[in-house]
Amino acid sequence: MAAAPVAAAAGGLAVAGEAAAAEPYRLKKRAAPTGPSAYSYRRAVNGLSPLLGGPVPLGEVLTRTPALRADRVTRWPEDQDDGTKPRPDKEPEELLYAFRWATADFIDKNWRPQGITTTYDANGSAPATLLVSWYGRLAAERQGARISVVSWDATGDPTYQHVLLVEPYGLRDDGGERYDFRESDLHAGGIAWYGDKLYVADSTVGTTGLRVYDLDRIFKVTKGPGLGRQADGTYHAHGYDYVLPQCYAYDASGSATRNFTFSQVSLDRTRRRPALLVSEYRERGSCRLARWELGSPSTGYLSSTRSSWQAAAHREVRVQGAVRGADGRYHLSSSRGTKKPGHLRSWRQGADRGRRESYLNIGCEDLSYSRIGGRVALWTLGEYANDHESDKPDKLDRRAPFSRYVYAVKP
Repeated sequence: MAAAPVAAAAGGLAVAGEAAAAEPYRLKKRAAPTGPSAYSYRRAVNGLSPLLGGPVPLGEVLTRTPALRADRVTRWPEDQDDGTKPRPDKEPEELLYAFRWATADFIDKNWRPQGITTTYDANGSAPATLLVSWYGRLAAERQGARISVVSWDATGDPTYQHVLLVEPYGLRDDGGERYDFRESDLHAGGIAWYGDKLYVADSTVGTTGLRVYDLDRIFKVTKGPGLGRQADGTYHAHGYDYVLPQCYAYDASGSATRNFTFSQVSLDRTRRRPALLVSEYRERGSCRLARWELGSPSTGYLSSTRSSWQAAAHREVRVQGAVRGADGRYHLSSSRGTKKPGHLRSWRQGADRGRRESYLNIGCEDLSYSRIGGRVALWTLGEYANDHESDKPDKLDRRAPFSRYVYAVKP
């Protein structure tokens, strides 16, 4: 679940939030870490590159080291609850394609998947590669966030590899320059892929905004415990094989924008100039959306830090993802906790309220728009692993399903 903004959690503040949607939101560019560092992100990554053997192309992440294998879902588990095992997840309506993670990731309560984007977002091509964001919690909370690089087609079992997101930094001391990385301190939400840049929505209270990663700068590290440079000169990443360092940031600027939580982000290609569509998770009131136009895909950055459009989707709540269709409709994924199926909803600007299009699975999250063979497909995913309010990793709750499926539906 995306983090809810303070204004949404407190009764009576929703009206102020909706009024604020009429004003443009502003972002502040940031090229260097907020923590200790003598250098910018770019210089720190350039300093790390020779120490880590140079970057690994995205397409080789799944071949240089053994990849994990997901299971293509051809038949959704039937809904039942006989009292001896957890209730299976709700089958989404209008289902096109689906897969479930390898068992270790399907049942792991220490990580929750949140965002999804595909090569259609990146360059308009068919979605042969999917990227999925996860945030660490419980025992993995100090590890920050990761993405999964997934090789996908409509007929076979997908393969994937996890990549840890990190913050690079550099220090100067009597020994000269020292380059290292630490965990990315963010609550990773929705993600959007544009050119070679990956945008990650950070809903952390007080530091909300967009974090940017260069997918041409993935690095192989020595597999082992700990994070960063070790005493023997090798670099570790909590047992992961790969790291992806942050290269830039856009922080919420001004009181109105800081009150807008960057919960999700998607790529909008429906207008002449591509843009990022950002939406927020709210428990009550109305979800707000904003669009920031993008520059050339060769650079991948925003063309302006001022939003070009913003609106409140009247009475739409618990929104986990939002995309804009070619017909001007906005498709919204709306969740309903750990036991009830989510909804795919549609909304048009100016409407009193949106309408339900179909059911999604339990714990539905981000949305990503794509075309597969001329057909529109909306990608989403479920986040729960038999989770309940207790959050005890060893406790089985027979009322709550495992909903760790990744799937596409017809709008």
